[in-house]
Amino acid sequence: MAKAKRPVAPKGLADAGKSLWRSILADLDPGWELDARELYLLERACRCADELAALEAAVDRDGTTVTGSRGQTTVHPALSEARQLRLVQLRLLTAIEVADPAVRTATPAQARARHAAESRWGTLNRRAGRG
Repeated sequence: MAKAKRPVAPKGLADAGKSLWRSILADLDPGWELDARELYLLERACRCADELAALEAAVDRDGTTVTGSRGQTTVHPALSEARQLRLVQLRLLTAIEVADPAVRTATPAQARARHAAESRWGTLNRRAGRG
């Protein structure tokens, strides 16, 4: 079986984004591919990685505190932005369902619903003495 050609990183990604793109695709089992929705989510996550790198560079350059508008010491605004961006990136990466294409669910929401149903029915079966 020939190894499937992996998509190239989208134009405009910087080093952090390209690195994330390559590492995610390298972790896929041979023959598995991401669909268009998942590739879009991966691209957005890679752009988050680039933005995070820029924010982290600003904090490295300026320190964790900066001088506010009234001369007071305040937390660097890039720290808050980076925290929020990490959450967005996590959600994007979590939405990429890496599963066997033959048994893959249509959406991450369906995967969560299936898991919830299995948990519920498993609990009900144990209570009824059937599990």
